[in-house]
Amino acid sequence: MSSIVLAAAEDIRSEDSELLIKELSEELGLLYGGDGTAGFQPSDVETPRAAFIVARLDGYPVGCGAIRPLDDTSVEVKRMYTRSDFRRKGVAQAILAEAERLALEFGYTNLKLQTGPKQPEAAALYERVGYYRIPIFHGDWDRVLAYQKDLVLSETHRNEHSSSLNA
Repeated sequence: MSSIVLAAAEDIRSEDSELLIKELSEELGLLYGGDGTAGFQPSDVETPRAAFIVARLDGYPVGCGAIRPLDDTSVEVKRMYTRSDFRRKGVAQAILAEAERLALEFGYTNLKLQTGPKQPEAAALYERVGYYRIPIFHGDWDRVLAYQKDLVLSETHRNEHSSSLNA
């Protein structure tokens, strides 16, 4: 097997996407109770400037993530998941890198995300790749760990985004 993880936007309604989301929800349900969906719906990323990302290793789906708009400048990273056999192999980093690339392409200036206290490995990863702690921005559970990463729009992206907004 190669060690190159490829992450790209895919249809959230595909069989692979639905299975990854189901596995993530089951895992989160065991950790925190409830159904593990945190209120996420596929329609959350079936809007403009949103995407569902699947990471693959030799074509096999090994993880996922999503970005959904919060406002004109901020996008939220949701449904971050790596199958247990593929953790610590660069899968989550590949998903986050693609989320950041897409966020820039869509004209956002920052990404935000929230994770739970029972996921210290996830929190450590986010901090390692440049996310910093911020106040909770969604929901009312006080134990949420919220993060943000600021993006620098290149002049090309800034001009393209301005042109599309003025069109």
